[in-house]
Parts: sequence; C-alpha cells; structure tokens
Amino acid sequence: MRFWLPTVGAVALLCPFALAQRDDPGFAAGTTNILLAANGGRIIAYSSEMLDENKRPVPQWQAANLIDGKYVTGTYRPEDSHGWSSNVPPKQGDPAWIIFAFRDEKTRLITRLVLDPTTVDPPVIGRGARDFELYVSTTTKDGPWALVKSGRLLNKPLRQTFDFLPVEARYLRLVITSNWGSDRFVELGEVECYEAIAGEQVLDQLIIRLENLLRDLKRYRDSVTLNQPLFPEVQPAPEGDTTDTAPPASQ
Repeated sequence: MRFWLPTVGAVALLCPFALAQRDDPGFAAGTTNILLAANGGRIIAYSSEMLDENKRPVPQWQAANLIDGKYVTGTYRPEDSHGWSSNVPPKQGDPAWIIFAFRDEKTRLITRLVLDPTTVDPPVIGRGARDFELYVSTTTKDGPWALVKSGRLLNKPLRQTFDFLPVEARYLRLVITSNWGSDRFVELGEVECYEAIAGEQVLDQLIIRLENLLRDLKRYRDSVTLNQPLFPEVQPAPEGDTTDTAPPASQ
C-alpha cells in the first residue's frame, strides 16, 4: 500500500497557505504593524548600538527605537528617539543585524517589510542603511534562517515598502550589509512588518482544498481500518465475474 497520500495531506492540513502560495499568492498586506512595540513586537538581539565615550548605550540611538513608532518627520525630531545607529560600520563578512520577534514569539504569515531610513542625521553624510537582507526562522532565534527578501534603500528620508510572497515567520533577522559611504556607523529609523491577509477568492480555494483533503483522509482511514480499497471506483471487477449487465433482449 502506498503512503504518500496522508503525508501530503498532513502537510496541507497543518499549513494550507503553503499550497495557496505555490499556485496563486492571492494575498494582500494587512494594515497593522505587528513589529510595533505597542503591538507586542520585540527586539531579541542586535550586532551593536551606539556607545558614548564611557562605552554606555546612547538611549537616543538604541536598537529599541526601531519599533517604538516614533518617526523623524520633516522638522519634527523626537527628543528620546533619533533612530538606531550601530557602533561600527557594516563591512563585507561583518554586517550589522537585528533580530525581531512578534507578540508572544508566535509564528505569523507575513508578506510586507517597510523600512524608514530617516534619522536626525541628514542623508548627505552617508550613514543611512543601503543594502539589506531579510531572513526568517520558524524555530528559534538562532535559526536556521531562510532568506525571503533582499533589496536596496533609497538614500532619501521616506518610508520604503518591500513586498514578498507570504511566508511563515516566528523571528525576523534584518541584515544590513552596507551604508551610503560613512566609515563610522550605519543608521535606520524604523522597521515595520505586515501580515498576509487572504482575499475572498483565496479563502474559497482553501475551503475546496481542505474539503478534498478531508475526503481523501477518510478514504485512507477506511482503507486501513476496514480493509477497503483506497480508490474503489477504479478497482477492476473480480476475475470470473460473469454477471450479465447487458439489458435483457426485447421479447
């Protein structure tokens, strides 16, 4: 007896979005920033943050500022939140990085990353984040990590959106591999993340898939517990069966 059917079915049942993603993304980004500290977002670890002459963190440039929802906009400068700054510039083989988690460190289906490079420092000095990579882990804060998006930020003070196919994530690792020329730091203003929301058409497709899966699982159960054929409708008639199924001859 072949056992591929329940294996595939179990995967689909545990993660139905995986099948929908492969065939037709059909998802839109939600409107709630699930990385925002007020929404339960957390920073788990980071490569470095700016230190003063006494080697103490500078509160105005700490990593926590990335998810505090306090933006530098126009002439407005939050007194306690200038953005995040590393203590050293990113180098080849030694990038800057930050690891994030969602509320209660639960797994979410995500599809959008928004980065705001705006800090109190002007873009012309070249400290803004430039090239980045986004990794996700569904297991632990130490990985294993899967790359889901890479890109380059404009050296301009504006929020920049990066979309990707829906993917499950429990932890995010944002890696910044370069800045715009500074040999001192790399800086970033705010990091946002948004969940994937299935549209009505996708939900209908998932319901149909799950109904078909349930039917196939019932067939497999009956084939094991009741010793019934897995697909009775395609079973050949028993040898020697001479039952005459032709209509009777007219009298």
